[in-house]
Amino acid sequence: MRKSLKVKKSVPAIVAGICSLGAVAGMAQESSDELDPVLVSGAIVGSKAGVNNITGSATYLDIEDLRVHSINNINSALRRVPGAYVRPEDGYGNFPNISLRGVDMGRSSKVTIMEDGVLAAPATYTAPSAYYSPTIERMSGLEVIKGSSQVKYGPHTTGGVINYLSTSIPDEVTTYSKTYYGEFDELVSHIYHGGKVDTGNGQFGYLVEGYYRNTDGFKELSHGDTGYTRSEPMLKLSWEPNTANNQSFELKLGSTDFDANETYLGLRDDDFKANPYQRYAVTRNDEINTYASRGYLRHYIELGSNASLKTTAYFTKFHRNWFKLDKVNGSSAYKAWNDDAYRDILIGAAPGTIRLKNNNRDYSQQGIESVLNYDLSLGGLENQIQLGARFHNDDIDRFQWYTTYEQGESGGWSPGVNSEKGKAGDRNQETDAFSLYLEDRIAINDQLSIVPGIRYEDLDYSYDQDTRYAGKTAASGSGGLDVVTGGVGISYDANENLNVFGGVYAGTSLPGPRSFIRSQGKSNLEEETSTSFEIGARYEQEAFVLTGAVFYTALEDFIIPDNLGTGFEEWPTDEAGNPINPGSTTDNDGEITSFGLELQAAYDFGIANGADYSLPVHVGITVTNAEFDGTASSEDGESIFSGAHDGNEVPYVPDFLLHAGVGYASGNWKLALDGSYVSESYASGWNNSDPLNYEGKYDPRYGEIDSYFVADLSVHYSVSDNTTVFATARNVFDEEYVVGRLPQGARPGMPQQLLIGVESQF
Repeated sequence: MRKSLKVKKSVPAIVAGICSLGAVAGMAQESSDELDPVLVSGAIVGSKAGVNNITGSATYLDIEDLRVHSINNINSALRRVPGAYVRPEDGYGNFPNISLRGVDMGRSSKVTIMEDGVLAAPATYTAPSAYYSPTIERMSGLEVIKGSSQVKYGPHTTGGVINYLSTSIPDEVTTYSKTYYGEFDELVSHIYHGGKVDTGNGQFGYLVEGYYRNTDGFKELSHGDTGYTRSEPMLKLSWEPNTANNQSFELKLGSTDFDANETYLGLRDDDFKANPYQRYAVTRNDEINTYASRGYLRHYIELGSNASLKTTAYFTKFHRNWFKLDKVNGSSAYKAWNDDAYRDILIGAAPGTIRLKNNNRDYSQQGIESVLNYDLSLGGLENQIQLGARFHNDDIDRFQWYTTYEQGESGGWSPGVNSEKGKAGDRNQETDAFSLYLEDRIAINDQLSIVPGIRYEDLDYSYDQDTRYAGKTAASGSGGLDVVTGGVGISYDANENLNVFGGVYAGTSLPGPRSFIRSQGKSNLEEETSTSFEIGARYEQEAFVLTGAVFYTALEDFIIPDNLGTGFEEWPTDEAGNPINPGSTTDNDGEITSFGLELQAAYDFGIANGADYSLPVHVGITVTNAEFDGTASSEDGESIFSGAHDGNEVPYVPDFLLHAGVGYASGNWKLALDGSYVSESYASGWNNSDPLNYEGKYDPRYGEIDSYFVADLSVHYSVSDNTTVFATARNVFDEEYVVGRLPQGARPGMPQQLLIGVESQF
């Protein structure tokens, strides 16, 4: 195994190296007068028109899509993307669970999530299923990439890539503000000010941004509220010096402070039917507190007329503590939830001993990546070559404890008593990763392009546990893994209106350090692999746009994830205090095949008829068949994949998704009505319609998710050239529906909500 590269200790020196590039810029050849906005920024697609340059399925939602439709929830945004599946959890999109083309969606851990082209998960390699996601409402765009073109955006290359685009520095000095208020005492404010100023030595840019959201929440809790507060400041600075070769520097610094009174514990089906928005009194102290800081320093330089180099040094720090119900009178929250003998304790009407667990964890990631673009004529063919390299380090530090309360006859709680820190989990895991990819866009002629690509990942893993807690025996280990993926895409312009694309590619999803190391010599856990195919077409003509794709993915060595909301008591331990639970070991177990159709069409009746108004209609359809090919984890009761057999459907991947909408814009008015239909799906691999696991025992995570339809309406009126007032109605028909059964029990979608606000830009 190669010597571990501690990237986090090398970043300052590398950053200094990046900054020194400007000193040699004057020695390079002359280049074009303007910087390429896509190459300079962290965008993948860059615009709606840029989708046609992708040799695979891609969707670009721009600022108009996000604002006109009043999208403030990533789940709502992704409903507009064919081939994307979401499992909402809290009604607000704070904990998204995203799947692309049928991969496991737990905490979006098998999809590569980025912001401005930088890995966004707090520890992308070591612990991708963390409780953080960028806030869609402060973004200027969203890019979703599937197919062969996502090979260069690893490490997770089976499902696809989601890239959030933060507010860019305006070309002219601009002040923007948006504030709205609505039901459940929800208050949102988004403000930024910035622009670019020419100086004698170049162009200086700046952006100061703030985002704030607060709500009391829509759920009902007798001993507290169920809302949250999120605040996010951001600063961007840019510099484009007057040098012989075009170049630019951009610095971004931002943070997120998030506090939510959220619980793992859902509702029993009978309680959900009685009132889907209630919460059990015993969850009164359940809350999650997180703080994230992030930033990057990016340098771009044109190395002559046919080459450019972009280098980004980045970091993310993330802390979270989900303080949540763990035991009631010594029994798991799951058992208490299911046993009528605990009923009065749950609702705060009887005395009992309540134990909460501090799931306290710190995450860190840092790295540097460079991308070289080089245009080359070779053998009479035009080649656009892209070579990328990344040094990355991330880790997770788990240091957890318990807090115990006594509940009185009337439901009051005594002061909490803390256990020794580390008793509920003392563990550190770390990954050093070196990534390298090469892609070449080969123009066979003016119509046909072939894009082969290959990606290599070299991983060094390590972990240690129980080094700070004396109650258990300390353990540690290290190991390494090499992974190669790749594919080829084809793009053919049949005419000026029609583009046909297709591809085949091999993808992967990686195991975590501890699971991988501990499995060696036993189950020998490996990376999850996949082979995927797609063929599709894009057609555009004036008022009409049509995009469609057929896809097929064969996934092997499926990594059974550590699932949320296990219903088991604490596992018995050996003499050293280590849990005895052979069935819960992470393993490669089972295969999945997923194939389907993605179709999206839009037609503007106003433009088509030469009218002075716009009347766009759009429809998006996803048809999917995602099934297990063989048996998956039949002995791991902790997993919702337990009991999955050949032909069973993958949990939370519905057969049919529909998103449709109609808009109207004329004069000062803009209206948008959107509706989403989600067909029924199963909540577990067992595919039982009742909440019974494969052993016939009641399990709140099992059962079926019924189909549902939700519609939103937005109305905007421009009172001046700079100011607009708007009103939004979410869940117009006040549909009551179950969105999922994870972490523990039935969870509702957002009820009907009315909001009103004002938006200005000067």
